[in-house]
Amino acid sequence: WAIFCVLMVAFLAKDLISGAKLIAHSAKRRHNRMSRLRYFVGGICLGWITVFILYVSIIYNKALATSNSDIVVNSVVILFIMEIDEKIFGLLAAINEKWTTHAAESKDLITTA
Repeated sequence: WAIFCVLMVAFLAKDLISGAKLIAHSAKRRHNRMSRLRYFVGGICLGWITVFILYVSIIYNKALATSNSDIVVNSVVILFIMEIDEKIFGLLAAINEKWTTHAAESKDLITTA
């Protein structure tokens, strides 16, 4: 279970921190009300999905894993599925960068805030 915990923290901490930053970003008065609402809802959704993935991973491994290697394999599969959206975003950026420019600029704004 120790390796499971390390894998989960390594992959999920970034999304949990990003969600918290979005929520904190939504409290800044320099943004208009609609932008603040979008940041808040985005942060809540990102945090909720991250916690849900952690919960499902724990339940799934408790139910199906019979050995330590099963726990690691199941964890890696779940985390791989979770990372598919990042790969698709990278593919879209490679095909036509204009499609992802706005999302990348927003992501840069959040990571520097």
